[in-house]
Amino acid sequence: MAQNSVASEDNELGVIPTRAALRAPDFPHEIAANEYGFYCIPTAYMDREVPKVLRSGGVYEPATLKLIRRKLAGGDVIAGGGFVGDFFPAISEALAPGRLLHSFEPNPVSHASALLTIGLNGLTNICLHRVAVGEASGRMHLQVATGHDKPMAARARIVDAAREDQTIEVAMRRLDDLVPPGRRVTVLQLDIEGHEWPAILGASRIIRENRPMILLEANRPRRQRQYQRDLKQKFPELGYRMVGALERNGIFLPIG
Repeated sequence: MAQNSVASEDNELGVIPTRAALRAPDFPHEIAANEYGFYCIPTAYMDREVPKVLRSGGVYEPATLKLIRRKLAGGDVIAGGGFVGDFFPAISEALAPGRLLHSFEPNPVSHASALLTIGLNGLTNICLHRVAVGEASGRMHLQVATGHDKPMAARARIVDAAREDQTIEVAMRRLDDLVPPGRRVTVLQLDIEGHEWPAILGASRIIRENRPMILLEANRPRRQRQYQRDLKQKFPELGYRMVGALERNGIFLPIG
């Protein structure tokens, strides 16, 4: 990997690799392909939902990806967690010149896989951070395995306390600190295993400045209604309203 990319990765900052930055991770993995590109899949993740879809040549959440691609409106996208980069090729391809996809992935195995996905596809408009996102900066515990030593893959989640052989400590940052002021963000998509609302609180500047379309993982009507109430209370001047649900994601637009 190019030296500047290594420095950025080690400091938990965003990295925009080039083909010269292509480097295979040091754990067993396979390469999968679909209509948008190529993906690094850790062998330990093979029985999980997203890897199964990718290995079969499919696209995970294809309707959600199509919606994001159609609603870019010449702006940046925030999409995360990054996992193995399963959203990256499709969104990267649709971005306007000079625009960026900002993402984050605190799990070291998933982060390394996402970096190889970026390199395999020669993507140069992805800014990937090796952090979790939340309401404030700090250190948090990320559960990456179950009590049976089974990797949680895309279901890795922030927990309140360390659990022996199940959690690792990771850096947490606000999205407002990861995405510089002045970047025009038109889409904010979050699927981070129940930690979506703290991430929204840490993106208050971005939301108020840009009024993006917001997609939040919410496969139950009760959670969708709660997000609408919370968005209305937090950003009353923006008039966010839930306008539909797509593949377990609630869709919220500023209407007012």
